[in-house]
Amino acid sequence: MADERRNRILTVAQEVFAEHGFRSADVKTIAERAGVGKATIYKFFDSKDALLLTIVEENLNHIRDMALKHLISNEPPLDRLRGVCVSIARYLASNREFSRVLIQEAGEFAGDIQRQHLALMEQYLPLAEIFFGELRKEGYFTVLPTRDTAQLMVNLLIGTTYTWALTGEGDIEEQALRYMNVLIQGLRTTP
Repeated sequence: MADERRNRILTVAQEVFAEHGFRSADVKTIAERAGVGKATIYKFFDSKDALLLTIVEENLNHIRDMALKHLISNEPPLDRLRGVCVSIARYLASNREFSRVLIQEAGEFAGDIQRQHLALMEQYLPLAEIFFGELRKEGYFTVLPTRDTAQLMVNLLIGTTYTWALTGEGDIEEQALRYMNVLIQGLRTTP
């Protein structure tokens, strides 16, 4: 029951933050929409800031888990990489509120969000080294070290998400795959 209320609060808070912006969002509104009292929100979260950072952390953890599922599969390396891109793009498309919250509130909470992101990157760098090592054996991603390659991939996805969330145009899954293919094949076309 407590987990259900906590999850409902997080879902509603994400919607309210995306709709009104973090600073303009009121905890009272979140409580009313979630069907709980303000005290219940503060029972689970120390502050409105903590509520936002929990939303970011839990979404990033979910994205991490999706990526890991694909990276450790038995598929060929390029198929696993495409699987990561597609699954994350689908998640972001189905969870547009999170994308908007992350983009709208990143400035004020950039330090906290960056720490979460960097901790995840460090934690999974050994797995990334193995994965990109497999791709390097096939001649892909040979230019940059693993840390830079992983950061390039994240930057590509963040940039795609940023443009998509702000403009509301296009299919993020299609865009992510198109950009991933350019990254893999290069900017030149074969005659």
